[in-house]
Amino acid sequence: MTHTVACTVRAHAACDHIKNGACARAHARGARMRARASEESSGDFITDMVGKIFGKDVLNDPEPAGLKRMTKEDWPDQFLAVKQATAVTLASDDTKELQMIRKVLTQTQLEKLALGIAFDANVHGWSANSFHTQLDGQGAALLVGVTDDGVVFGGYNSKGWLGYGEWIDAISAFLYVFDRGNVTKLPKVGGSGMAIIDEMGQGPQWGPDGLKISLESRSARSRLGTYYEKMPDGSANLFGGKLARGERVGLKELRVYVAIEDTELAKNYKPNVLQFQDGELENIRKNDDEGRMDGFFGKLFGGKK
Repeated sequence: MTHTVACTVRAHAACDHIKNGACARAHARGARMRARASEESSGDFITDMVGKIFGKDVLNDPEPAGLKRMTKEDWPDQFLAVKQATAVTLASDDTKELQMIRKVLTQTQLEKLALGIAFDANVHGWSANSFHTQLDGQGAALLVGVTDDGVVFGGYNSKGWLGYGEWIDAISAFLYVFDRGNVTKLPKVGGSGMAIIDEMGQGPQWGPDGLKISLESRSARSRLGTYYEKMPDGSANLFGGKLARGERVGLKELRVYVAIEDTELAKNYKPNVLQFQDGELENIRKNDDEGRMDGFFGKLFGGKK
């Protein structure tokens, strides 16, 4: 081997050694950075970004900038319904039905509130008009129905009804059915969209096909899997696997319960920094000229209402 060739080989070997050493250091540095990032990560991208932008102290502050954090304890209906049915019976649950259905209200705003019947089809009438007359504007509600075969079923509506023709988003809505004392809860699937169909002149409906009740015909039908989970055995009918998907069942009872008291959160509510504080709006308006119209319309109508 000539002197020139030998030098070239040694030079290449030296370069390889340098490159290998640089690669090893780079790999070690990358491993350290990944380990550090893993230790600092919360597992949630948004939380990590907020921490990087506003600092770690913001993440530890329960009320950053005066805005309270949303927790499942304070705002249970902002989270997907849980399948557990472990809510504890209250002293106000003075009927067997209330004691039975109380358990399904786990992680809902009604869980710890006294309930009362706002609508009973056998009392107020089997009609959509009666339903909306009794329930529109009443807030969150739990429906309980009994089929002709004695199956107890129902649904939770966290937003309540208004009869405005809305297709309501409600991530915490769910369906349920009892079988020999055991209850199965079926949460919303596919996000919060179209959880409740609130149409004037129509009965209660969970999703376009999850559970649809026709009060006038005293019947209900169910198609699970698109908007609400299927039954544990994979069947797509809330009323039992022997029924075809969407097959109608007759109803002999239907009631809807609503809260008859306010939540602690509502009782103790205080506006945040972005809202008018107590008395602030009144102070702004106290110097208003009663009966006087300002601005463009004041000029147009001579300053008089």
